[in-house]
Amino acid sequence: MGAIEGLPLLLTAAEFTARNFDENVSELHKLMEEQGGQTVFVNGLRVATVQIELAVVGVFSLFEARMQQYVPSGSFFKGIRSQLIDRGNPDLAKDFWQYYLAVNVLKHGLGSSYKELCKAMDLPFEVKQPDEHFFDEGDIGEPEGLINVTAIGFFEALIQTLNKTYLSLEG
Repeated sequence: MGAIEGLPLLLTAAEFTARNFDENVSELHKLMEEQGGQTVFVNGLRVATVQIELAVVGVFSLFEARMQQYVPSGSFFKGIRSQLIDRGNPDLAKDFWQYYLAVNVLKHGLGSSYKELCKAMDLPFEVKQPDEHFFDEGDIGEPEGLINVTAIGFFEALIQTLNKTYLSLEG
């Protein structure tokens, strides 16, 4: 087996990072259940949340940079979605688009991407609706943002979607 390069290297590194985040968040939740909502655990969860947000935005941006040859002009994300549909992968196109919107919400907050997600059905992740104050009422370690990036599997599912997208376009 040769050296991992390019996009497969990026996605392999991101998968490792996602597993570490999920383990860290799970451990923090376990400690909070056992020992209560001590400031050290709450702050640990808040730091983990920001780290996940940074990693999600980063991997999505690097994915875009490494896949530019597939959409040399025009909107990259719309172009990828169109190509996935054209190749007979409408479900993957939908997932890819929803993660694109989620990343936009992480980057920009309220706006058109957020409004589109709020109207969407069957999202593969949690979005805080405009009238909601909490994902889980009473969870003091809850993420502050509009997308629940600390849900176990969120980051890993995003990476799997990017990997499937890559494989579909490479094939």
